[in-house]
Amino acid sequence: MIGAMAETARPRLVFAACCVPYPPDSGARIRTYQLLKGLAESFDTLFVTFDEHPRDREGSSAAEQLKRLVPNLETVTVPGPGPRKRATQAASLLHRKSWTLGSYHTPAFAATLARAVSAHRPGIVHFDDPAVALVAPIADAVNVCGAHNVEATLLRFETRVGSPIRRVFNTVEARKVGREEPRIWRTVDLCLAVSALDGAAMKAAGARRVELCPNGVDAVDRLPLRAFSRGEPLRLLFVGSGSYAPYERGLAWLVRDVLPLVRAQVPVALDVVGEPPNHPLAGDGVQYVGRVPTVKPYYEAAHIVVVPVFEGSGTRLKIIEAAAYGRPLVSTRLGAEGLPLEAGEHYLAADGAEQFAAAVVQFERWHREPAGGRLERMLAGAREAILPLMWPRVVERLVALYRSEVERLSATAVGEAGSSGAAPPDRSPGRAR
Repeated sequence: MIGAMAETARPRLVFAACCVPYPPDSGARIRTYQLLKGLAESFDTLFVTFDEHPRDREGSSAAEQLKRLVPNLETVTVPGPGPRKRATQAASLLHRKSWTLGSYHTPAFAATLARAVSAHRPGIVHFDDPAVALVAPIADAVNVCGAHNVEATLLRFETRVGSPIRRVFNTVEARKVGREEPRIWRTVDLCLAVSALDGAAMKAAGARRVELCPNGVDAVDRLPLRAFSRGEPLRLLFVGSGSYAPYERGLAWLVRDVLPLVRAQVPVALDVVGEPPNHPLAGDGVQYVGRVPTVKPYYEAAHIVVVPVFEGSGTRLKIIEAAAYGRPLVSTRLGAEGLPLEAGEHYLAADGAEQFAAAVVQFERWHREPAGGRLERMLAGAREAILPLMWPRVVERLVALYRSEVERLSATAVGEAGSSGAAPPDRSPGRAR
């Protein structure tokens, strides 16, 4: 049961998400955690989520850990659908609702959110994923869908890979999600896009209003260039969840097709930091590190960061992070898509194995040039370009946007009451409506 909330001068907000963002060790969890933490500092925030991710088994301990990190946050959890992935996927083929988003559209979640809104009386309801936004709209509040990416775009990539059964399933899913996402965008009052590209897709589908809320990075100090030691190989770094299918496929391509071409010219090693791939491809000098408490030591040890990504939507946090730490970056063009970075000016772009290997070797040569050369100028420019994407700045802009929306909602209510000649209803933030 949700108890009555104490009166407060701070505006109220309900934040709904698919999972507890703990540990914040993947792009999606990092974004959710940063936005949730930042909003909770300025708003009286109630967090509604599943106590068990439908694709995961972190369980209630994750919510307990989150409470330690964000002590001013009240959390209400809903029982998760459980781990029966294959069975629920097969069953979803018989329904109009997708599995990708529909797994979260449960009666328990809808009822819990309704009780949370009734008790908390928020001015803003932030849906941190289109899956939980399927219950929108919520009356007497500004409804916001904060999409991490365009899910239908991701699914269309998935229709090209895997077994015939998998491709058929993803083709059906892409069609379903391709109907559900635009319906959500048209239903809510405001959509948050991580990039101008995603925002354009939302507007083309009929979204009422779209604002940019980009992915970010912690405010970190730029690291000095990594010097070479005698006999040391060129150290490459990939940071991200290798169990995420597009990253797993990109890493396999890197290990299988690119590293041998690099190794033919210079000694090379690769560290993969994050959840290991489900089927890791072995290679000389390839190390799957797994989850780590902090990524900084691996950036310190790296000469070059690599992003071999050929599928996806949204933006990659790992690229912003590499630029913030001051590490040379080789990425596919899609990997850097949607970010304020220019190929050739801020990073080296390559989409073929030979081109990717050549870019890595080019950086190795630039590394050996005197200080103040092309490499240092590129790194300085890349860091300057991503400064607006530091999480404190991203959250500050979002807080300002939400405050203005709450004020607009309150002013609209007062204006409507005044024109009717009736006493204005109390729609100020934090009051019953």
